[in-house]
Amino acid sequence: MTSNPRDPLLIAARFILIGMMAVMGIVVVGCAAGTIGTLFAHGRIVAELAEHNIPEAAAWAIPPLLALVAGGAVLGFLFFRNLYRIVGTVGQGDPFTPENAARLSAMGWIVVAVHVLAIPLLGIAAWIGKLAKESGHYNFDGGFDVGGVLLALILFILARVFREGARMRDELEGTV
Repeated sequence: MTSNPRDPLLIAARFILIGMMAVMGIVVVGCAAGTIGTLFAHGRIVAELAEHNIPEAAAWAIPPLLALVAGGAVLGFLFFRNLYRIVGTVGQGDPFTPENAARLSAMGWIVVAVHVLAIPLLGIAAWIGKLAKESGHYNFDGGFDVGGVLLALILFILARVFREGARMRDELEGTV
């Protein structure tokens, strides 16, 4: 069972997924550096916030906000890595494997984890946005993403489809 590894769609998907993993890596490194940098530049950040009538407490919210974004980017990297590996098996002509079922399931849990991580992230961002809005410098509008919930549901269902497909293929090979 083989597929065309030169399929333009699969080649494009691989390049895009590599690019997305690189972006996630850059975000993680940038957020980690930013978190450390905000701790060293706390006085300068407080002074800048004071110029805009934003309380000093907002400066202390920036490091955890960046850490949460970095955590989300790590999860994003893992999501895209799993998808990259699934694309690889499609190119080899053997996507219905227990490994891909596990990858799809892991991707579903990653989407759930991102939504859980978004709760404190959006809370902190909303609080900072409220402070900034009171000073007239920023407007924050965040909310719940139903599309992400549907994505998680689809991934869990696809994981079952792949698990069943792998089981049926193994069963068929055993009867031949």
